[in-house]
Amino acid sequence: MLKPLVQLTKSISKTLNQDVPFLLVAKDRLFLIGFVALYSLIFILVYSPFNIDQWGSDHYFDYIFAGTTVLLVSQFGLRPLFNFYRFKMYSLLLWCLIEILVLACIFYLLFGPEYPNLKEKINEYFLTLQYTGLVAGIPYAFFLWYMTLRRKMTSLKESSNDGNAEFAPRENKLLTINGENGKVTLAIRHHQLLYVKSASNYIELFYLKGEKLTKELIRGSSKEFEGKVLGSDILRIHRSYFINIRYVSSFKKTRKGYALTINHVPNETIPVSTSYKHIFEEILEQKLHH
Repeated sequence: MLKPLVQLTKSISKTLNQDVPFLLVAKDRLFLIGFVALYSLIFILVYSPFNIDQWGSDHYFDYIFAGTTVLLVSQFGLRPLFNFYRFKMYSLLLWCLIEILVLACIFYLLFGPEYPNLKEKINEYFLTLQYTGLVAGIPYAFFLWYMTLRRKMTSLKESSNDGNAEFAPRENKLLTINGENGKVTLAIRHHQLLYVKSASNYIELFYLKGEKLTKELIRGSSKEFEGKVLGSDILRIHRSYFINIRYVSSFKKTRKGYALTINHVPNETIPVSTSYKHIFEEILEQKLHH
């Protein structure tokens, strides 16, 4: 009797403590908010919760606007403010619960009817909370299911394509850098590049030529360069820096992010800024698990 219970407890604990990387990227957060907004609109039009039919159809979108605003502030304002980028499953569920409680409070304050006594006010709030849970909780659950399934499918696809290879085949391909006239100024293998420093309209590349550290200054934009290295081990970690994750020799946590040292460049300290900290942690964790 105890063994199945212990196994169930361990399974639940493992699930609650697993990483949830789905909300690290801005586009995934926007996808979640958009999905919740669309689901909420359909739910309101079909079921007319919160006694919304008493307000008239012209107020339907007021709920959607208010709810979307709260979620945007939560995901893009409060999370960076509290430096809360990474979620475990339990912390995501807690964050979702707080969002629902705040949404219910906002809806009640903005749209709830006036009642003469406290008991009726409390009953009305809990009714609002019940509907808010249906409106926001269900699409949250669908979002988690979809993103989990997508991650598993991507992982299976990568395993099928890469086999037991540690790094993607792209690392052996040429990385070409174009100059002002559009002609190729520099062409190196991805795995030769150590790090890149950008400033204004120039990018400074530090790479290996044989075993020798070589530096090349080229006129170009960091945005254009970033587009060339997407999907490789070259990662943007700062407004002014890219690094090849393969060559990170050590890192130390700082107040704003991390300070890195790179193989072959021991005297150079490269910062990971707050904006890119969560991406660096996610990629590093993936590499450590290989």
